[in-house]
Amino acid sequence: MLFYVCRLNYKCDKESRLEEAIERNIKKNWGDAIIQDLNDTLAENAGKEKLEMVICAAKKDKFEMVVATDSLERITAANLEKNFMKRLEEYEIFEVKITELAEITPEVASRLLRQADKNDYTSYRCSWERNGFADNEDFSLSYYDNRSFKIEEKLIPEKKLSYKQALKAAENLMTEKSFTDELERIYSNKNPKNFYGHPVHYKIVAKNSQGALEMASLLCHALYANKRLVGRCMSFISEVTEECYEECDIANIFRQSAGGTIIIELRGSREEHRNYASCYERVVKDFTAKVCKYQRDTLFIFIETTENPGFSPRFIKDLQEDIYIIEVKEGAGNRAAAMEYLKKIIKQDKRIDYNEEDISAMFGDKTTFRPSDLQKIYEGLCRDNLRNNTYVTYKQASRLMLVKDDMRGKDAYKTLQDMIGLKEIKSIVDQIINNAKVQKARSDLGLDQQKSSMHMVFTGNPGSAKTTVARLLSEIMSKEGILESGEFIECGRADLVGEYVGQTAPKVKHQFRLARGGVLFIDEAYSLVEHWGGSYGDEAINTIVQEMENHRNDVIVIFAGYPDKMKNFLERNEGLRSRIAFHVDFPNYDEKELLEILQLMAKNKGFELTPAIEKKCLDIFAKACKKEDFGNGRFVRNLLEQALLKQSQRIITENEGKEIGREELLQLKPEDFDVNVVEQYSDKAGGIGFKK
Repeated sequence: MLFYVCRLNYKCDKESRLEEAIERNIKKNWGDAIIQDLNDTLAENAGKEKLEMVICAAKKDKFEMVVATDSLERITAANLEKNFMKRLEEYEIFEVKITELAEITPEVASRLLRQADKNDYTSYRCSWERNGFADNEDFSLSYYDNRSFKIEEKLIPEKKLSYKQALKAAENLMTEKSFTDELERIYSNKNPKNFYGHPVHYKIVAKNSQGALEMASLLCHALYANKRLVGRCMSFISEVTEECYEECDIANIFRQSAGGTIIIELRGSREEHRNYASCYERVVKDFTAKVCKYQRDTLFIFIETTENPGFSPRFIKDLQEDIYIIEVKEGAGNRAAAMEYLKKIIKQDKRIDYNEEDISAMFGDKTTFRPSDLQKIYEGLCRDNLRNNTYVTYKQASRLMLVKDDMRGKDAYKTLQDMIGLKEIKSIVDQIINNAKVQKARSDLGLDQQKSSMHMVFTGNPGSAKTTVARLLSEIMSKEGILESGEFIECGRADLVGEYVGQTAPKVKHQFRLARGGVLFIDEAYSLVEHWGGSYGDEAINTIVQEMENHRNDVIVIFAGYPDKMKNFLERNEGLRSRIAFHVDFPNYDEKELLEILQLMAKNKGFELTPAIEKKCLDIFAKACKKEDFGNGRFVRNLLEQALLKQSQRIITENEGKEIGREELLQLKPEDFDVNVVEQYSDKAGGIGFKK
């Protein structure tokens, strides 16, 4: 359905009913009766035409109307003038001249119609939202306050867009080749420049929705320029909740969008919710049915964000058999391309003052950027500009800064380099980064890229930093543009192996979907087959091998576990072993390294260790290293936590009834480390962590 606002001038005979009514009501600013009568007549004389007109504002010799058509043909001013005069023939109106005819969004149409109702310009009998459009009771424009989803509407620019301009815009958006390939198809002379229906629909993959929406807008502009879209309206549906199924409002949006575009963000309404495969089942079923029903006349664009795919995997899987979907992806660019992209964004916002030094500082040392990265930098520039240049009294104000326990937002590469030991993994990370830079240089020169496998095996005893390093690795590779999202999904046997026949493969595939664009970390991987009867573990491994191949370009798998057990695990499946590019051993720390770890942990908590404490702890670590599976870094953390408990007890005892100062709270003494952590570990191999 297409909506227009129409402004027209007219003349009528001085002795006509309309002129009499005008004269009669001129002092009342027309009054409502005559406009209601006109709107009733416009509706009654519509016949079988899929065209509705409602006068929403009136002056002498001038009307403003909302016009809607359920036809897939654009309205012309000439046809509308004839139709208007024909319907109001009894009022002896002539010389109708349309001065403006412009497409509007349904939201604007709804606002104009509500204003007409408020002014009593429409009667109960002809009100669209009460009686429906063309006798269709499902018609409604009252869905903007629905809490089960959010909708925003935007019009495609009317200006022409040539192929050359579209390619330039795509380059500015730093899109991937899949996007420019689709532009080539859209502009091809082999296709008719007319609308007969939609042969394909789109799935856009980007880090966040902002970048995806810009790509969607450019796609729609290109299609409209080639007459592949009738209407200019794009309806963006987001924040879809689990209750958003069999909704009358959603049904109305889908039915009323013929000729236009519906863009659906598939991340759902929960940022951290991961169980979309089950909880969004009814939403997926309902949306799939609606998309299939209206796919011919309505263009559908689905947005999948790598930072939170939501219910996208299940939805696309269910839908792909019934409609033809083309996937296009957000690309990346170097610093020069990123600078141009950011300048373009800033240019549209006249409130921001900037220079290239400001932008360069925000870029840091990063060399590869995605549009989503630049949107984040832009928001930072906006924030800093408001504080430093607009509301200048806040320039020197102190900022609240809370210590974060997680690694996000920190320099992951520096964090890894600052960790104790780990020479081998640090060297591998440098190799991966350097290889990525070389491949980017090859791509910039038009040479073939040589993508190699990066799956890994981490072997080592508990507490040797396997999980921590894997998390840092996902952050580093995301920052360097090697991985799209830097997503880190940690799982074990329970997440991969089903309890019944047919459950295992879907569970494995689900974990790979969650990890798209990032790292899938399988801890204690040997437990998939160790000491378990049946073939479910083997089925899990076989499916993992298959998914490693299917997702070789967008998921890095890291298997972790004890050295001896991981060796047996890899020998179980030759296909699995052959796909492992790096085998990294995490050796046990010696007493000096454990002391360095303790110093680092204490420093992060605001404590400084005295030489006496260091000597005492060095003796403790020397004894601990003789125990098998003593816990490595976990042992150090446990020692410090117990020492802090002892410190708390000492401070309260020494300062009973007194005020406790900052210096005392940040002071540790040798006696605080008189704890029994060494005795908590067994001399036998096989224990994990601490005994209770």
